[in-house]
Amino acid sequence: MLYMGKILRKLEKIKSGFTPKHLGIGILCVFLLAVVIYSGSRIYHSGFFGVTRISSNVPVEPALKNYVLNKSLFKLDIGRIYDFISKRHPEYKSIQVLKEFPSSLRINVIQRRPFAELYLKNFYILDREGVVIGVKESNIFPQMVVIEIGQDNTTLSKGMCITDKRLELSFRLIELIKTRKFLNKFSVKSINATFPESAYFRVNDTRIVIGNSDFERKLYILENLLNEKLAGDINLVEYIDLRYKKAYIGYKK
Repeated sequence: MLYMGKILRKLEKIKSGFTPKHLGIGILCVFLLAVVIYSGSRIYHSGFFGVTRISSNVPVEPALKNYVLNKSLFKLDIGRIYDFISKRHPEYKSIQVLKEFPSSLRINVIQRRPFAELYLKNFYILDREGVVIGVKESNIFPQMVVIEIGQDNTTLSKGMCITDKRLELSFRLIELIKTRKFLNKFSVKSINATFPESAYFRVNDTRIVIGNSDFERKLYILENLLNEKLAGDINLVEYIDLRYKKAYIGYKK
């Protein structure tokens, strides 16, 4: 009974501290909250924040424009827009979609840069990571090195990543060839890495057999040969084999 008496006395104190002023403040807070909720709802459903402009560093497809334009920024599903673009362009490296109030949408895309072409049944344009960014029936980049790793009936599509070790070997060789200024005056057309131990590339129409290792040393030997022993006569040579300590030269008959 003593305990219940203490509780009742505390309740009386609380009641005695609750005045009409407190009631007024409570009603005002509820009213302001209602105004905020109502205003937010009106703004959300109004056309004031409707998208009127799409900024993009790549072409925007009509279907995406129809989905975005005039729709409220509050209602736009960024994830849906990202999925729309990525499914149609799996070759893109990254996609960023940003809302810009009051009425704009920005799309930033980083595209993969062509590095080489892989020839199977078709010509597949690859970036340095081995991702397919284009498929063509003919060689549309004559200045780009074509890689051959043997005939394969596999059909590749945009966005696929090729992890074949022979491709990485070819990529490393391409990078080194680009750093060797002496090769700038020649046309390096293709690399054949079907059998890595006897991989070769072509300088003009001459086959340079380089194998699968020690590329820098072998290219240094090739530079000396082209500048000295074979100066001006590369077109008379059928092949140069650099896989051994001594370079072997085969002349055309």
